[in-house]
Amino acid sequence: MTADSIGLIVGAVLTVLVLTYIIGDSILFRLAVHILIGAGAAYAAVVVLFDVLWKPSSDALAQAAVGNPGPLVIVVVGLVLGIMVWFKASPRLAWIGNIPMGYLIGVGAATVLGGAILGTLGPQIVAAGAPATSPSGGQPDVIMTFIVALGTIVTLLSFGYYRIGRTSPMQMVNVAGRRFFLMIALGAVFALVFMASVTLLLDRLYAIYRLFVK
Repeated sequence: MTADSIGLIVGAVLTVLVLTYIIGDSILFRLAVHILIGAGAAYAAVVVLFDVLWKPSSDALAQAAVGNPGPLVIVVVGLVLGIMVWFKASPRLAWIGNIPMGYLIGVGAATVLGGAILGTLGPQIVAAGAPATSPSGGQPDVIMTFIVALGTIVTLLSFGYYRIGRTSPMQMVNVAGRRFFLMIALGAVFALVFMASVTLLLDRLYAIYRLFVK
């Protein structure tokens, strides 16, 4: 029996265990969830041990041996900050762990903000302002461009922090933005997630079929 056959059998068994959730929450489904969480935690621990701690440390020592101590200093600072996090387990020494946690939250927030502006918000603004093209000829589609621009503007206005009356025209903007354009967007996202899930399910069912056919 090859490693591929073993993996196919294990995957088929776990798929059946997960599908038992259709008839209710059972010990089989919980067993599959526990296996998933345990395997994920073990994989993360191995990745942290070898790819985050061991490899950078060995590379930094090799660089320091040839007269380049910069990477070693960065590794030492990272290890010290990582050790300081463990002081959060002690109520008396928890203030020591606040230093690396503050640094981690600050760097993480700055990274997320920069990524959101440059990688998400900026391209979305450019894509919303660019003329839409028809799928067939590749020519600019005026109607689709107008719908995209209108939907973007109306949805942004519907989430404004201001008070409006029930008879105000802005109330119609809120209704159109939140209950029409936003629902269409959420429906499209849900449909894409559902299609991806069905694709994975069909792949697992085909794996089970191959297991019994062979």
